[in-house]
Amino acid sequence: MSNCLTIIGAGAWGSALAIALSDKFDNIYLITRNQENAESIGSQHPALSKPFSQNIKISPSYEVINKSMAVLIATPSSSFSTVLKTIKDDINEIPLAWATKGFDPNNGSLLHETFNQQIPSHPPCVISGPTFAAEIVEKKPAAIVVASPDKNTREFWSNIVQTKTLRAYTNSDIVGVQVGGSVKNVLAIASGIANGLGFGANTQAALITRGLAEMTRLGVALGGDKLTFQGLSGLGDLILTCSDDLSRNRRFGKELANNVSSDVALKNINATVEGFKTLKLVLKIANKYKIEMPICEQVFQVTEGKITPKEAVTELLLRKPSDE
Repeated sequence: MSNCLTIIGAGAWGSALAIALSDKFDNIYLITRNQENAESIGSQHPALSKPFSQNIKISPSYEVINKSMAVLIATPSSSFSTVLKTIKDDINEIPLAWATKGFDPNNGSLLHETFNQQIPSHPPCVISGPTFAAEIVEKKPAAIVVASPDKNTREFWSNIVQTKTLRAYTNSDIVGVQVGGSVKNVLAIASGIANGLGFGANTQAALITRGLAEMTRLGVALGGDKLTFQGLSGLGDLILTCSDDLSRNRRFGKELANNVSSDVALKNINATVEGFKTLKLVLKIANKYKIEMPICEQVFQVTEGKITPKEAVTELLLRKPSDE
């Protein structure tokens, strides 16, 4: 097998991974939606500061999978199931992982459950953690998590993604890593709302800490390890996404703080906001398991236009005192 990698999804994250890993492979095939999209991207993704090197080949064709030693999916969660259906007959023995965050919007399941249903011959593997695409391409030091129940799979992929500036850690808790990578986006919307309202560091600290508690409760209920949420894919990713405006979810929250509708906020962001897409699913699952997630619930009320951002904060503050 040639020393080539296929990355499915030419958005900011897929493109950033292609740039970051380009020195390790003879070619990286970056698959985009169609030829028009490939042409519009050209030699540099518009959201990134660095152009593609010559060995990054942008194409709408899945035929390049057979030329690759491994395949990495980096599409939005809404496209994940469709991609699996498209490639499942061609993947054969080729290792497959994903860097997609979120739940499957088609059935509300974690992505590894969808993966197991469609490609049961392969061990599932997710790559997650606190990483902004813009900083990855600038080769600023970062750390990432490779999670799979199969030891050989997570070790294979950790070697694939580790570079001189990107440190890879492994974890067997694929459930916890996915829950952290999904729920943190919702909590980042809350952080953006608070920032947009002019609240300070005290509020930020409270949101992150209590948001972590919500994330952990849900993750443990779904079978995740409590310790996972104290690591890179839990607390680490939560701090990153809540604290910097490189986060689309945080920027979306700041737009909502101006009392605009979700549609207007999404138009102003003009990019995928995974937290908004995930929000209803997170609360549906939480209700199923009777898990309290008051911050996420108030974010939902704001996005639905049922309450104002200030009313959401008041509602949280007026909740009955309880043990931490």
